[in-house]
Amino acid sequence: MNAYKEEWIALLLKQKFPQWLIASDRNHIFINIPDDQDIEKVLVEFKEKVPELKKKIRSKPEKLGFFMGNSVDSKFYELS
Repeated sequence: MNAYKEEWIALLLKQKFPQWLIASDRNHIFINIPDDQDIEKVLVEFKEKVPELKKKIRSKPEKLGFFMGNSVDSKFYELS
């Protein structure tokens, strides 16, 4: 796992998102959210929070994506 992804995972774990499970998935980060959370709403809120979180990352940026999902649906978001 690269340092950039490691920093993102550590940072996301500190955010204490409600009942999210966060793990490394090859070149991306997998985020499992509870079935009772609306994935569309969660993704919008996550995208809004990313710029603030990105400022805290010290490692050299690399291509990284986030798979967000539950047993109902899943979405993919790639950092730009």
